[in-house]
Amino acid sequence: MMKIYRSTTEYHDAAGSPCAVALGFFDGVHLGHRQVIERCVNSPYPSVVLTFPQSPAAVLRRSAPPLLCDNREKSRLIASLGADALVFEDLADIMTLTPDAFARQILVEKLRAKLVCCGYNYRFGKGGAGDTDALIRLGEKYGFEVAVCEAVTCEGGVVSSTRIRSLIESGEIESADRLLSRPLSICGTVDRGNRIGSHLGYPTVNIPLTRECIVPRYGVYASRIIIDGELYHGITNIGVHPTVGANPAPLCETFILDFDGELYGKEARCELLSFIRPEQHFSTLEELKNQIAADIRLARRVQ
Repeated sequence: MMKIYRSTTEYHDAAGSPCAVALGFFDGVHLGHRQVIERCVNSPYPSVVLTFPQSPAAVLRRSAPPLLCDNREKSRLIASLGADALVFEDLADIMTLTPDAFARQILVEKLRAKLVCCGYNYRFGKGGAGDTDALIRLGEKYGFEVAVCEAVTCEGGVVSSTRIRSLIESGEIESADRLLSRPLSICGTVDRGNRIGSHLGYPTVNIPLTRECIVPRYGVYASRIIIDGELYHGITNIGVHPTVGANPAPLCETFILDFDGELYGKEARCELLSFIRPEQHFSTLEELKNQIAADIRLARRVQ
């Protein structure tokens, strides 16, 4: 089972054995990230993934894009790739280190790295002064090997978190899922919501959306939801309910197909599989109910 540490100091004090290290923020743990982490995991050393609890852009007080996943989901995904340890190092604690100091103090002294894995565009050290060429030189100086993973392409372009965000925001969820190598997930604790779905005959599982994570294009999606290890199929609405009085913030609401039970308070992961239609305003609740029935029929064919 993967162990999680809140700093390289904590890791050093608890483990401290020579290891392979994967470097990156790994937002979304997409196909390109997987290549770096798997290179680390497949080495002969214990594998350590070194990342940050916050977006580097947010720490550096720049405009930060929404995240593709939160730290809990990131941890789950990295664990699924077989990493032995995940270290969340606060960027504010190391952002003033020169590239040389980062290599010596963090990679060598704290982690005892023998192999360091990173992507082709990895930057490190104060002001991002270090690149992959600098990391290779520092590896020669301090005695660790460096493995630089080249760009991964899919569907005619380089896989990147920026590209995936654009696809999600435009509703191209199937393409986004392929670049992620998994369905986009929305995770959280099921709450009671406003129970509008129940009044319409379609009770929903409601998962709050966080401010930090990306909000998909408003609309209806074929989906599946995992609760207590059980997988259910459903349809999910992302939006603000324009027909019944718009909410101030978007909601993630899933009607589970062929299910009748109590799920409030449970941890859930909703996975979006296919975009069915944009969110729209209906003149009557009867029109809305008829459309939901049509959405369910389509979702059954998709799944």
